[in-house]
Amino acid sequence: MVGVLIAMKLTMMRRLATGPRANAMLTGGVLGVAAALGTIAIATLDPDRATTLLDLLAVVFAIWTLGWMLAPAYGGQPVLRAEHFALQPIPRARLAIGLLGAAFAGVTTAITLLAFTAAVVFAARLGAVPVLVALPGVVLQVALVVVLSRITARMFGALSRSRAGGAVSALITAAMLVAASSGWIVFAALDAVLAGGFSSGFSSAIRALPSSWRLLAVEASARSHWPVTVLPLLGLPALVALLVHVWIRLLGPQRLARSVVRGAAAGDVAPRGGPTTAVFGKELRSWWRDPVRMQSLVVAPAFAVMTCLIPLVFDSTAFLPFAGALTALMGAVTATNLYGQDGTALWLTLLTPGSERPDVRGRQLAWLAMFGPMAIVLTAAGAAVGGDSELLPWALAATAALLGGGAGMLPLVGIDQLVPGPDPREHKDAPLDHGDLTGPAFVMLLLTLATALPALGVVLAGVALDEPLLAWLGVPAGVLTGLFAYVSLGRAAYRSLARRGPELLYLMRAGEEARAQAGEGASVLDAMPRSRRRLLLGSVIVGCIALFPQALVPALMKASGDIARVWFLALYVPGPWQWPTIAFMVLLGTGALVLASRIYAAEARRRA
Repeated sequence: MVGVLIAMKLTMMRRLATGPRANAMLTGGVLGVAAALGTIAIATLDPDRATTLLDLLAVVFAIWTLGWMLAPAYGGQPVLRAEHFALQPIPRARLAIGLLGAAFAGVTTAITLLAFTAAVVFAARLGAVPVLVALPGVVLQVALVVVLSRITARMFGALSRSRAGGAVSALITAAMLVAASSGWIVFAALDAVLAGGFSSGFSSAIRALPSSWRLLAVEASARSHWPVTVLPLLGLPALVALLVHVWIRLLGPQRLARSVVRGAAAGDVAPRGGPTTAVFGKELRSWWRDPVRMQSLVVAPAFAVMTCLIPLVFDSTAFLPFAGALTALMGAVTATNLYGQDGTALWLTLLTPGSERPDVRGRQLAWLAMFGPMAIVLTAAGAAVGGDSELLPWALAATAALLGGGAGMLPLVGIDQLVPGPDPREHKDAPLDHGDLTGPAFVMLLLTLATALPALGVVLAGVALDEPLLAWLGVPAGVLTGLFAYVSLGRAAYRSLARRGPELLYLMRAGEEARAQAGEGASVLDAMPRSRRRLLLGSVIVGCIALFPQALVPALMKASGDIARVWFLALYVPGPWQWPTIAFMVLLGTGALVLASRIYAAEARRRA
């Protein structure tokens, strides 16, 4: 049966590898091979302490294992699932073994096998006996991550329609976003780790993980400490066997994944007021009850707090007052697909004449009610803990402007860049798989940041002219620009909804395949040639990095006197050249963003 399932899986993968999916698979494969070769390269390092290399490899192997466990949450569900064979008279244990065997047939498994050969390279530096100990453990460690991935896939499938699952997924997302945006800290600390090693507590904790047992056996065999060599080698297959038994037990129907229909609670009352108030009440309930909305509600403050705490490693508190501004920004970015999340429920709005305006305004007010208090509290807490009063005008101006800008951009971008995803009434096995939102998220990030530039420009002028009163005028400027964005962009959004409503409903019903048939209804990004789309996204990335981390943050540090060089280029050049370097980064970032806007505008004019 294993051979039949493997052939079935390979056939499905071959037929799925077409168009954009094939490009994504090729890109992922190249990046995976590069990561595997990087893991092997780590095994060739020569740190000052002999035990440091073992700990470093243990950390990398733990990251690989964690990646396999978290992949199902991001749409990395297996091609063959137990639900596909629910009507077949196959014993559960036999089906479980067959699916596990089929799980080994794939590019990701081969790449992981290549990465785990780093332990063999590490063993080769210790002698022939350690190599013999390391070789059988390669397959066992791959089996461990595969079984763990299948178990977590079942768990995520069971949690995907619950609010608890949405909160857990949001924390995972926030941690991975912080790791991706702050990965430079690993390279900043690598030299210190190679020189001094990890702390004893961290070393003990990372070695206790099952992903490190094979390394412990290899190291013990080099010292001829045979009990420590044998125990991990016996424990690894025993753990795999136990996990296989758990996998078989979990292969039954997912009883936790049942749909729940909520009636009116005893404390619920009919909303008083007009249609905007009704939409506002409906949206508040959606933010609290919908697992997808719960992810946005949790991931924004979690990302903001984690990001602002990282500079504390370098004894810098400069980011703490900006926790609220980051919360408002990420609250808009993570809720980009606001209308797409509701699926075909849009027909309720379309069948009610004149309901577009209250629908947009109600959604804006509900978003502000959810993220506004969080942003204000985090700004106040960050300012109180950070203690630098010179950063307070920047933080307050940015928070006020981003709250208004986010509330204005949210429905506008959500309508213009709608991404069809699974309908809310349909079961989703991956809590974070709701369509490809990369392009719309970048658009939301760029446009929302742009709404904060006028207020920050006023603060910058006050700092440059050494006029504290002018700097503090940036706060009311942020309030005014936020209010203007809320009103004007909301008006543009409900007019666009009234004009494009039927087209959007068809897009959500037909799914992604409708984009190729949408003709004039396709969004600008969808109709843009792939080369120009890549240039646009690359310009946005370069512009955001150059203008904000490499220009705005060093300028704030120099203005406040609280300087932590970390990865900011301007702070590494000689003193007289720091401000010119910041100015160059401003020009580079502005130029890249202008190029992106010109590409987008040219494509929009061409389509018009």
